[in-house]
Amino acid sequence: MSAVDLEKRFKRAEFWEAGDASLLELVNVLGRWESCSEWLERTRFAVVEDARKENMVQGASVERYDYARRNGLVERLAMVQNVPQLPFRDERLAAWAGKSVREMNAMPVSRAAVEIVFDSLTQSKSSLVPEKVMDERRARLIGADGGFDEGGFLSGMVKSRVAVVVGFFLLGKGQLYGYIFAGRILLDVTGSFELIKGLLGEYTEPIFWALTLGAVYYAYQADAAVKRETADFETLTREEALEREKTIDKSATVFEKMGKARSKPK
Repeated sequence: MSAVDLEKRFKRAEFWEAGDASLLELVNVLGRWESCSEWLERTRFAVVEDARKENMVQGASVERYDYARRNGLVERLAMVQNVPQLPFRDERLAAWAGKSVREMNAMPVSRAAVEIVFDSLTQSKSSLVPEKVMDERRARLIGADGGFDEGGFLSGMVKSRVAVVVGFFLLGKGQLYGYIFAGRILLDVTGSFELIKGLLGEYTEPIFWALTLGAVYYAYQADAAVKRETADFETLTREEALEREKTIDKSATVFEKMGKARSKPK
């Protein structure tokens, strides 16, 4: 019987996101596969109707899947869709958790648990991972005793969180905060901040921090809104998705659409 706390809770790499999973739920994900080849084939796809609009659908398209397969990559979405359908079969991992394979197999697989495991395995902000890398990292999450290596899991999660936070503030919606912070450094270096302080007095620092917190809050709300509004999308078979894509105008700009209209035979 395992002496560890199986009810210990873990959050996503994007730790501000809702949802968490217990250690036992993470074990329930890992015990259902040994190689990503068991779940990398995705059979459900979404249709991107506007490629210029940021949404969760883009990661579920046929184009994204084909790109991953051509380049030997596995997708987060494939893991989310397929791992819950696999049977739990790792006897040693089940025994480490004080459970039987039958008991583990009867447990539902939560999406949060799959996402958290993928976060640790990817060790970055990417939702695509090379197949070989995925298998190597999964193997390292299992200790010599056949149990869950929490240290290895947390090491991967820390790397993923650092990548997510850096990406959020430098490349994502958190850029606004980055600009404010960089602006403050520039003002300090040039001595301009003291000039502003001379004009605004004791209100200078509170104004700066209010702008900073406002930028962070705005960035978080914008990111959360995209996920909330577009996470629940329709999935189709490959054939259905490709057929529907034929009806969508993929012109990037209004000028391309006008050009297409002019080139149509009258």
